[in-house]
Amino acid sequence: MNLNEGFKKISTALISVYSKQGLAEFVSQLQQYNVKIIATGGTRKAIEDIGISVKKLEEVAKFPEMLDGRVKTLQPEIFAGILAKRGEDHMQQLNRFDIEPIDMVVCNFYPFEEVISKNNASYEEVIENIDIGGPSMVRAAAKNHESVAVITNPGQYRSVLDSMSQNKGKLSTETRFQLAEAAFGMVSAYDIAIYNGIQRFSKKSGYSDKFFISSTKFEDTKYGENPDQKAAVYTIDEYTGMLDWEQIYGDNRSFNNHLDIGHAFEILEGFDDVTAVVTVKHGNISGFAFAPTSAEAYTLAHACDPQADYGGITVLNKPVNSASAQLIGRNSSRDDDSVYTEIVVAPDYDVDALEILKAKQKKKMRLIKANKASNYPFDLKFIQSALMVQTPVNYYQKLDKESLSYPTKIKPDGDTIEKLLAAWEVVRKIQSNGILIADGRCKDGHLTHFWSLGVGSFRKRNGATKIALDNAGERAKGAIAASDGFFPFPDSIDLLAEAGIKAVIQPRGSIRDELVINAADDHKLAIAYSGSRAFKH
Repeated sequence: MNLNEGFKKISTALISVYSKQGLAEFVSQLQQYNVKIIATGGTRKAIEDIGISVKKLEEVAKFPEMLDGRVKTLQPEIFAGILAKRGEDHMQQLNRFDIEPIDMVVCNFYPFEEVISKNNASYEEVIENIDIGGPSMVRAAAKNHESVAVITNPGQYRSVLDSMSQNKGKLSTETRFQLAEAAFGMVSAYDIAIYNGIQRFSKKSGYSDKFFISSTKFEDTKYGENPDQKAAVYTIDEYTGMLDWEQIYGDNRSFNNHLDIGHAFEILEGFDDVTAVVTVKHGNISGFAFAPTSAEAYTLAHACDPQADYGGITVLNKPVNSASAQLIGRNSSRDDDSVYTEIVVAPDYDVDALEILKAKQKKKMRLIKANKASNYPFDLKFIQSALMVQTPVNYYQKLDKESLSYPTKIKPDGDTIEKLLAAWEVVRKIQSNGILIADGRCKDGHLTHFWSLGVGSFRKRNGATKIALDNAGERAKGAIAASDGFFPFPDSIDLLAEAGIKAVIQPRGSIRDELVINAADDHKLAIAYSGSRAFKH
């Protein structure tokens, strides 16, 4: 098929839509091209209400709607009119049975996705919102796009009308092909939503035999992980996720930028009750802190590893005000080549803050207004052509004091326990093997400030420990440490104690736990058991 050739006149349109958005204007414009309108019950009434003549569907189908509307368009006369090729043989068959060819199908479906998203939706309500006739007509029209235009979204009305205006009521083969492509995508996504949705009522344990994901392109990125790779970002349908944002300043984002922002949102999850800031570079956390103000939190987070922070991103869970903007702007100013923040992400920006950041930015700093991601019910990982699925980590479920146990002779005091719990919330979200060195300030038994001093991730736990301690430097003295997995040998405990760490939180489970405890006791170091590991590969 040559997409550059072939214009077809639109003479007859069949319209059956659940959403009436933009319908009145669209049909009014079709009238200018003398398009005959055929419509189903609710759609027909909506069109007639604006004074446009409509042919009843039953006049074409020669059969009334029945079974409470379950059977409306499912008639041979309808599908023959849609599926007929415009060649001599098919047209002769239509004439023999007095069937009118249909040149355009306008259809959107019952709101299954909307209904299934309601937690209290009944089984009966869900089933009755599975559209049958609509997807069947759309699929038929898309198959016969050589002769039929299919419109599945009110957002397409304007471009279709513009095309008809430019071509005297005709649509090109290319336009019909593009509409068909979108239609097949819509039907597929709808079927996936149904398959995934009805599993709510399944009594089977575990995952189903098939796993489907429906997604919609959000944007093409600047490039992939490397400049020679093309890349795009898709949103998972039904889940807004981390792409519920607005870029308010700067250039487009890269593939890696999206990865870093996603990781930053994971780190911030569960810290809604405090003002927190996280800095990320190449998928790794370089700093994290919370404090009473955004300015304090940013200062503490950036100080964790200023060198790693160069060219990274800064994400705040509270709006950027002028005080925090002054600090971020200063650290990205023309006066200091040692620091540069590539992207700032926050729920909002004060007017003054925006002006400060725009004025002081050194390079193409990007400013994004965004809320953190909504929970997605699956954790997906790819290994070449295979897809692995697991339940996601519940970042809202915090570890509490009652869950901790203390195997060492020395027990951590109340303030130290608060720091250990906060450190666990961060370390369980970084790459394994993860070691976090952190400190904080407490008042009246409440942790008011908390900040990371060093983060390590390495194939060996003692290697990760060395990296974290190297980042922390002298600041490690009197601080605490957190590990996402157990210590298989005492070597990391020796390193932490020598650096001045006074307490460690870690899961238990090593066959050498006793050796690790003995080493901690020798060093007069306290250990708290979280009771569960938090591997993240």
